[in-house]
Amino acid sequence: MESAPRASAPESTGTTSANQNGRRGLIDLARVAVEDTIRLVQQEIQLAKIEIREMLRSNIKAAIFLGAAAFCGLLFVVMLLVTIALLIPAHALAAGIETVIFLVLLVILGLLGRSMLIIGPPPKTMTTLKEDAEWARQVLKRNGK
Repeated sequence: MESAPRASAPESTGTTSANQNGRRGLIDLARVAVEDTIRLVQQEIQLAKIEIREMLRSNIKAAIFLGAAAFCGLLFVVMLLVTIALLIPAHALAAGIETVIFLVLLVILGLLGRSMLIIGPPPKTMTTLKEDAEWARQVLKRNGK
């Protein structure tokens, strides 16, 4: 009877040793996965910062153009009022030409400023976040099998 427990003892220590090695490997794998996830999040934050900085620069330029368009709009209104006031044939032509010039400037600067505006979430960051989420789903599916 004593030989049975002795024979099983080395087997159980071998299994325990194998389980400990397996657990260490699993712990190392989990540690690497956590480190990779942290690194990925840090890179996503960096990308978002860069994109937001670029959007801010572009929007500042757009605001300058829109401000110039607003100034030209104000001048347009003033010139329109002067044109109406000076409907006398000799003065009306000069005031009308000035009014048309400022109207053209208003339209050009307004369209330029509007086309430069970037509104919404950073597109590159959103794309990489979607790709990362898909990658994580694939990894979880593989590990779950």
